[in-house]
Amino acid sequence: MNEGLTMAVGPWGVSFASDITSDETGIGTWTEEQFSKALKQGWYKGIDGGRKLLPPMPWQNFREMKDGDVRAMYLNLKSTRPVRNIVPSPVSPRLQASTF
Repeated sequence: MNEGLTMAVGPWGVSFASDITSDETGIGTWTEEQFSKALKQGWYKGIDGGRKLLPPMPWQNFREMKDGDVRAMYLNLKSTRPVRNIVPSPVSPRLQASTF
């Protein structure tokens, strides 16, 4: 992890902390179903068949979360002040050595 806890490096490559505010760069355009799939099933942006969320996001810890609790989190995050934050794409392990 970097000092700001916004970047993690490991055997998966390099991943960056995502924006979860209500801005379109965060979860602003996500449906509740997408949010639930991301949180409980680990799908990036809640899109089936896409890539899995990368560490350090502990999505596995949320697998058994009740739907009502997921809904409460979703509604709370959707009520936040939007913060525009374009997050870099992850860096694969094979590119990692030449990038950093």
